[in-house]
Amino acid sequence: MTLNNHPDLKKLFHDSHLPDVDVTEKVMKRIYAEQQPKARFMTRRKLSLFIAIGLLVTASTAVAMVEYHSIKNKQGEVVYQTGPLKDSDFRVPSKEESMRTGTSERLKQELLPKGSAAYFYVVPHNPNKELDLKFTPFVFTDVADLRANMKDKSVQIVGSLNETLTFRIAEVFYQPEVLSKPPTPKEEAAIADKLHKQAKEAKKDYAMMPLTFTDQLMHMSATYSHRDKVIEVTTRKHVKDGDSIPATYWDEDINMKQEVLTVDGVELLYIKFEQSGSSLTWVDENSDPKYQYVYEIHAVSGKTTKEELLKMAELYMK
Repeated sequence: MTLNNHPDLKKLFHDSHLPDVDVTEKVMKRIYAEQQPKARFMTRRKLSLFIAIGLLVTASTAVAMVEYHSIKNKQGEVVYQTGPLKDSDFRVPSKEESMRTGTSERLKQELLPKGSAAYFYVVPHNPNKELDLKFTPFVFTDVADLRANMKDKSVQIVGSLNETLTFRIAEVFYQPEVLSKPPTPKEEAAIADKLHKQAKEAKKDYAMMPLTFTDQLMHMSATYSHRDKVIEVTTRKHVKDGDSIPATYWDEDINMKQEVLTVDGVELLYIKFEQSGSSLTWVDENSDPKYQYVYEIHAVSGKTTKEELLKMAELYMK
């Protein structure tokens, strides 16, 4: 099974996803990853690599000499890191993979309504009989409804970032059941064979099987705006697993400056992009001992200072 449905991809890539990803419209600029020793690009059992567009930043033609940073918790342990793309496990997908996952991504957009999940089996360009797991976000336009539907109350949700920047919309990705209780290789092969047979009987080049969700958050993206100013706040769940550390890998042609800041003993990573935009990232370790949340505030449009981003972050760190 390949899983190419990371929400950051949906939000910024759309129509794309890499290795287990379709690159069709935009150039990949950024990779979110769980850094694991000997990790594959995507494991059968868990998300080990996330890919996303680099914050809609136009890359400079000059070679950027970026000094990459990490942030640590109060015990001095690294809890989040950044680096160049060459240090990641990213690999260019084969033509067969790209064509197959491109088809499954198109089918997802055509057939899956918001808040749904399915296995897609694409007949062409699928010599290994792979299943593609696809799912779409639940959409909330009322912050009270969002809070009511969030089972994990440790997830920070705010109604406004300041006097003018108010909540507009949130896309929430919950974990499908097949990720919390994955099928065995034998069961997965049986599902692929069943869907392959259904596709042939229907004389179609695909078949799909609807799936259900758990109530466990994987990723959330909330948008706040006022006039031309837009702020996006993302929350990503990271399961603590051995030496696994959440990380972001950047295409080396993006010019940026990174700086580690501190608020009440908590380190945050501030990034200022040469062309436009900025972001602030930190890790909340005050949740369940089995997992933690990575928060990022991204200034999408309009002028936002470092000090303003810090004030917004403090709302989530209370």
